[in-house]
Amino acid sequence: MTHYLSRYAKFSSKEEMDTAARKHLDIHWSQLNKTDRAVLEMIRCYSVKYLAAHLKHETIEKKLGKSNSTIRRTLCKLERLQIIQRIQYVRPIMSGLGANIYLILPVNEQGKTSSGAILKEADGTKVSEPEIGNEPSFYKSKNLKDLIKTSQPAAEKYPTTLFGKMKSLLSFSGDVSKAREFFGIHKSLSGKMLKFDIHKGKEELFDDLSYQATHITVMAAKTKNIRSMPGYFSGVLKQLICDALFKDIYKEYSVSADDFYCPGY
Repeated sequence: MTHYLSRYAKFSSKEEMDTAARKHLDIHWSQLNKTDRAVLEMIRCYSVKYLAAHLKHETIEKKLGKSNSTIRRTLCKLERLQIIQRIQYVRPIMSGLGANIYLILPVNEQGKTSSGAILKEADGTKVSEPEIGNEPSFYKSKNLKDLIKTSQPAAEKYPTTLFGKMKSLLSFSGDVSKAREFFGIHKSLSGKMLKFDIHKGKEELFDDLSYQATHITVMAAKTKNIRSMPGYFSGVLKQLICDALFKDIYKEYSVSADDFYCPGY
């Protein structure tokens, strides 16, 4: 029987996937830091057998020794650059988001695949394990100086502001006019959080979460009748903010839970 992860594979072989990953590194080297490259390498290693990786956030955090917010920012960045696709699963029994499936995207399909889709969980729910063996890291197998890029290729022009990225995503839904309303909701929710000293300096995190919430809203609008896209976006963003800031509250913070503010609660 075909393994459930194989259904989502973008390549016909591990060699094709590795070649695409190397090309992504060549193109985006100057935009990726050490953590970004380590997360991509981990996804690649876990994808060796089935060309897709089913990974929990906690697994990535523990393997790389990074915080939850750092891993979230990195994954959003890799999605933004269209290096990976993230598929979020809804567990049919528990009615909640499970471990995500991550796919390395073919370079020649950049711009054609939307990430952040929410799907029902497949028959197999076991999280995939890496099959690394004696295989070396692909970005260590070359002279790193040869990979360093000083500027982004002219053909790769992406919006640089959150508002521009929201407009770009909403263009897939056919209603760019809602971009200002989406951005206003983002400013309102993130502004409430940034009033608290403990959340100061997390502007980039809130931008990433709003971008991800826009992705989810656009994808949902393609499969269901949403009465109000801004309302749906607001609900998704509230949930993402609470998950990012309060899921591991006792691990990451030393203050009482009563001192936190979570929108919508």
